[in-house]
Amino acid sequence: MILNYFKSARRNLWKNKTNTIINVLGLALGITCSLGIFVFVNYELSFDKFHTNAKRIYRIVEHSKKADGIQHWPTTAYPLAEALKREFPDIGVTQTAGPDKKIISAKDQKGDVKRFEESRVMFADADYLRLFDFKNAFEKGLWIAGNAATAFQQPNAVVLTEKMAERYFGEVSNNYDDLIAKTLTLNNTDILTVSGIIRNPPANTNLPFDILINYQFFKSKNTYQANNWSGNYLGTTYVELPAGADPEKFEKAIDRFKSKYLKAEDNRRISYFLQPLSDIHTNSLYSSEPGSYVLGKEILWGLGSLAVFLILIASVNFINLSTAQAMQRQKEIGVRKAIGSTKAQLFFQFMSETFVLALLAGFLSINGLYGLLWIVNQKLSFIDLALKPDSQTWLFAAGLIGIITLLAGSYPALVLSGFKPAMAIKNNVQRKTSGISLRQGLIVFQFGITYCLLVATWISSDQMSFFQRKGLGFSKDAVLTINAPRDKKSGQLDAFRQELLQYPYIKDVSFASGAPLTQNWYGTDFRLKSEPVTMARQAEMKSTDTNYQRLFGLQLVAGQWISASNIVPDSVRFNGFVINETMAKMLNLSPEKAIGEKLVINEGEAPIIGVVKDFHNASLQQAIQPCVFMYSNAPEQIHVQLLATNGRISNLPQTLAHLSQIWKENFPDDVYQFTFLNESLAKNYFVEQLVFDAFKAFAAISIFISCLGLFGLIILTAAQRTKEIGVRKVLGASITSVVGMLTADFVKLVVCAIVLALPISWWAMHQWLQGFAYKTEINWWVFALSGIFAVVIALVTVSFQSIKAALMDPVKSLKSE
Repeated sequence: MILNYFKSARRNLWKNKTNTIINVLGLALGITCSLGIFVFVNYELSFDKFHTNAKRIYRIVEHSKKADGIQHWPTTAYPLAEALKREFPDIGVTQTAGPDKKIISAKDQKGDVKRFEESRVMFADADYLRLFDFKNAFEKGLWIAGNAATAFQQPNAVVLTEKMAERYFGEVSNNYDDLIAKTLTLNNTDILTVSGIIRNPPANTNLPFDILINYQFFKSKNTYQANNWSGNYLGTTYVELPAGADPEKFEKAIDRFKSKYLKAEDNRRISYFLQPLSDIHTNSLYSSEPGSYVLGKEILWGLGSLAVFLILIASVNFINLSTAQAMQRQKEIGVRKAIGSTKAQLFFQFMSETFVLALLAGFLSINGLYGLLWIVNQKLSFIDLALKPDSQTWLFAAGLIGIITLLAGSYPALVLSGFKPAMAIKNNVQRKTSGISLRQGLIVFQFGITYCLLVATWISSDQMSFFQRKGLGFSKDAVLTINAPRDKKSGQLDAFRQELLQYPYIKDVSFASGAPLTQNWYGTDFRLKSEPVTMARQAEMKSTDTNYQRLFGLQLVAGQWISASNIVPDSVRFNGFVINETMAKMLNLSPEKAIGEKLVINEGEAPIIGVVKDFHNASLQQAIQPCVFMYSNAPEQIHVQLLATNGRISNLPQTLAHLSQIWKENFPDDVYQFTFLNESLAKNYFVEQLVFDAFKAFAAISIFISCLGLFGLIILTAAQRTKEIGVRKVLGASITSVVGMLTADFVKLVVCAIVLALPISWWAMHQWLQGFAYKTEINWWVFALSGIFAVVIALVTVSFQSIKAALMDPVKSLKSE
């Protein structure tokens, strides 16, 4: 019996090739996109779930009360971990520092020293790879050589990932045990001893590292930071609670014990909380771990909603085409019922047709999925995205096919199987059934979603353009950034600068902690000397030189920039600060009145000597932050401004080669690597770019699927009204009136969809834009143009078949059955 159902389904689908192609193509597109979104969302939700006790591991985060609000930090003071071990011996605790950039040196087989600048070097204690064991990430286990029990016994021990081991020691042919006790050099001075080799951590982790160095080594080299309870640097503390332990009770216990270690003022302002490991990757309240990124749950919910909408649109096509085709299958249904087919048998017959269509679409979507994932992986390669389907994907695909079969097939099957045999054989089933009104409602629903996606695409595009158009308040073009050398003698940087400035295609050089808008955010407390300690607020701190303001084009509104007269030679001391307008406002001072006021920050006390016009020191999602500039002779970055004409950098290849040569002559023991500032800034908006690309792609697919459905419906409508068209033409109707008659109903439904979807789309985009401190306006013409575009698309879709029907010979039309 079941085999007969599928044989009959195959014949009917082959007989109605056009509808079959439209349905399969629409469903395949919907399934492909839904599977792609599932893979991406599933990947984003899978971060760090592969550790044995992942559900019991928490990151300790810090909330710091300031006069201007609460600061949320994912990092904590370094001594916290050791205090927790003493106070709560029954819990697991691990402490990290970093990841950070370091220079690692290794000797090759010829004895030559090769240097590498690594950005994911992390210091970790002996408990780190016990808590984070990656057990379910690797079938053969995490450790290739060495083990967690002995790897951190030596203070200078280093654990390498497989990738790093091959980089430093070449192909080892799986003899990784031979690498144990080999040595590397850190920052050209400190010897590290290899104590273990582990597999490369998977990309879906918020604990990105390539090299692990014993945390005891960090403590010995950074005594002040390692013992400072008031500072918050790059230290992260994780705890593993015993089974059944209550996280809230543990938070209260920490709150009670911290007064034992913190100063009274720090105890008042600092609170510690537990953040579940599974929450780290999707909670945007806290900044991401260095080297990783945060993708908020609202983004994932939005992508999931798009997947649901695309499946619904494709299913709507099937329901509409199936119910519209019902008129052409009346006799078939009547004959089947007359010879004994029951309503249940007919229901399963039509459901089998839906299942075959969904199955065909599923097979097509497999190839489409691999293509889609390849595009996404390439697009987001800078975050090491490596999406691929797994067993969960195929289970989801199977469930999706089943859901589509029920969703798209059940209603048409009920309608078709419910025809009365006598009426069906006479082709006398009433056309104005509930199915017709439902079909109209589904068209409205379908185009309502399409309209919302069109509006979302337009407004997100406008927001991205706004980011690109809006001035940042500083010059960012033709500027490249080099990490400052670690080993430098007094005066060596100035000599390097003078050599560069002699080259005609180099315009300016500045040494600083970072560009005006940089991801390296260094905070400091600030207050006027006349204010009490409780008035301390948080500001960004930038260490700069005398050239910084000129190179980046920062505008002074009062006072002066840092000059030689403000600098104490061969020292990090300073005689004055420069602040931005936002900071002056927070001090309740005008730029002019701020000059000369004594300012106290964590790093010292000095008068304000200048105020610069506000510039964006954070991405445009955030408001401008208060900022203080101070002089330092220990920069972290070198900024080189190249000569450019009409926005085009002059003589770039030769200039880069000259830069490299001068670097090697001055700093032979340091690695030369550069990035263009423009490219670095673009990464600040990758989440927004992802949202925009998703809207753009899915809006196009939604339009295409909707148009497929309309095209199929107009074909069936024209076929059902063939005689009516013939009679109208014989009675003198023009081609224009016939085309208008066939298209009018569809256009009315599209206009109705626009009217209903307009307030929904406005509300949704208004809410989305609230997440940006600087945002474009929602203009009325966006909704008007989106509506016109939707109507035009509908008209173009139905007009071709309408004109074709109107041009038919009326004699042939009147002879048709």
